[in-house]
Amino acid sequence: MNTFKQARTAEIEYHEQFYKQTELFVPGTWLSKPVQVVLDCLEKLLEENSQHGTAFRVLDLACGVGRNSIPIAKRIREQQGTVVGVDLIPSAIDKLLDNAEIYGVGGQIEGVVADVEYYSILPVSFDFIVSCSCLEHMSSEEAFRTVVGRMIEGTRAGGMNCILLSTEIMEVDQATGASLAGVIELNLRTDEAFGILQELYEDWDIQLESHLSQSIQEHKEGRNIEFKSNWLTFVARKKGTEFI
Repeated sequence: MNTFKQARTAEIEYHEQFYKQTELFVPGTWLSKPVQVVLDCLEKLLEENSQHGTAFRVLDLACGVGRNSIPIAKRIREQQGTVVGVDLIPSAIDKLLDNAEIYGVGGQIEGVVADVEYYSILPVSFDFIVSCSCLEHMSSEEAFRTVVGRMIEGTRAGGMNCILLSTEIMEVDQATGASLAGVIELNLRTDEAFGILQELYEDWDIQLESHLSQSIQEHKEGRNIEFKSNWLTFVARKKGTEFI
């Protein structure tokens, strides 16, 4: 099995098991709450959205079971907004739709089972595209660039892209203390990832660039590990006046 397939298999197994054992918005795990910067970006868009003539549309790539999709859908309910959530894992989409019903936004969320690397985004069709813990699962830098290119083309003028991903990933085996390069499909350096995004979004207004060290305890492939990385945040807004 090649490195990519090994990493992809491990990631699918980890997330399937994690979603099976973990309830959304219950304290104690990374599913306990949405990512704050995602909600902050959404709020900024909505504050300037009072004259928007079309339904507000959001795309959540690698949506999982609804950590961000459901709070977004609840926030844009009054605007008749909709969220399209895309994830590779069928059981995650099943649970996303179950959670959407539980939280009263079943009619606002569409779940799509697809590999984001090959998912087609209709041009100029979304006001807000979220990619949270997604792009590090691409098969190559070329694929990374291709997916971001689709995000750019799929965003309406005045809309926003919010990208969050782990870079420089390391795993520390809790039993042995050994540090190894993280088992992930695409393990970019932080400066490398920023450079690619700055290049691709050169015609946009970059709103936020930041990174911080993070550490998460995980059980993966039968091992207790400490997942360490630089958590990169990149937010950009497409120029133009169509949005408002």
